Amino acid sequence: MIVGYFDGLCEPKNPGGIATFGYLIILDNGEKIKGYGLAAKPFSKDSTNNVAEYTGIICLMEELKRLNAFQPIIRGDSQLVVKQLNGEYRVKAQRIIPLYKRALELKEELDAKVEWVPRELNTEADYLSRVAYDLVVKGKLTDVGCKIFDH
Repeated sequence: MIVGYFDGLCEPKNPGGIATFGYLIILDNGEKIKGYGLAAKPFSKDSTNNVAEYTGIICLMEELKRLNAFQPIIRGDSQLVVKQLNGEYRVKAQRIIPLYKRALELKEELDAKVEWVPRELNTEADYLSRVAYDLVVKGKLTDVGCKIFDH
């Protein structure tokens, strides 16, 4: 079974702070692949927690697709993202609609199952989102997009 975890944050304020994300993939053989990144230009109107969460799950699923890792279980602690991708909530925010469409497309391509988990079960993805945040604050992460964590 292939499992992925994603998380996002926007600090020191939401919206308009620094929006980063992290993700973890655990393959069938136990190998872990970790990723993180900057979700939007810092301190911009697009820099929100929801943008970070969606960018995290998109980067996670793009990596799963690159690995030909189909039928994964993807877990996150964002009820909004999970319920939107499972058709339980509508997407209203204009900024989220393109991210939602891309995430839904990847979910369908991968035949992924998306589940909500409590924050306590999402600690590695949370940690990676904080690593990304620290790198942005230190000026070491400046480009928006997906990165593999190779430490």
